[in-house]
Amino acid sequence: MRKSAQVLTRGFTLVELLVVIAIIAILAAVVVLIVNPLEVTRRARDATRFADVTNVQQAINVTVQEATGSGAEVLCAGGSAPCVGRSTDSGSQSSAGTGWVKVDLTVQNAVAVPNLPNDPQNTSGATGMHYTYCSDGNAWEINTRLESTRYTVDEDRDGGDGGDDPDIYETGSDPGLNLISPSGGSCTY
Repeated sequence: MRKSAQVLTRGFTLVELLVVIAIIAILAAVVVLIVNPLEVTRRARDATRFADVTNVQQAINVTVQEATGSGAEVLCAGGSAPCVGRSTDSGSQSSAGTGWVKVDLTVQNAVAVPNLPNDPQNTSGATGMHYTYCSDGNAWEINTRLESTRYTVDEDRDGGDGGDDPDIYETGSDPGLNLISPSGGSCTY
């Protein structure tokens, strides 16, 4: 009697493995396109910007309400109106009126602001990402540029904020404030 050799194959063929790897690669590409990690990162930075600007806005409002001096003394502490500050300036995180916000936030007791926030990217220039504070001594404004497509096309966040620049998020007592400072700065972003 002759025994025939039986070959038992256990495992996957190369073709089967390549097909599975190709399917996984296609699914991964679809997930990356749907989730878009760069856009998620931009949205996270924009959320930080909104939180920073809102917190600073509340601190300025409290300081102005508690102040006994004139508007120019409060809104442009240590200087004269009009005044401008940017988060990219040297010493910009000081909350004593010498940082990018020219209001002395240390004089009020209701809200503690030990340091002013900087933009998550904090780059200078007209196309940079930073915070700008402006005041004419009677009104004030904080400007920042948003980067995610969710907010740059949202009329409630950019173009519908009451400001004069549809590409910049503007907030404050006068979001449309337009001034040129004698020290060379302007309220333009």
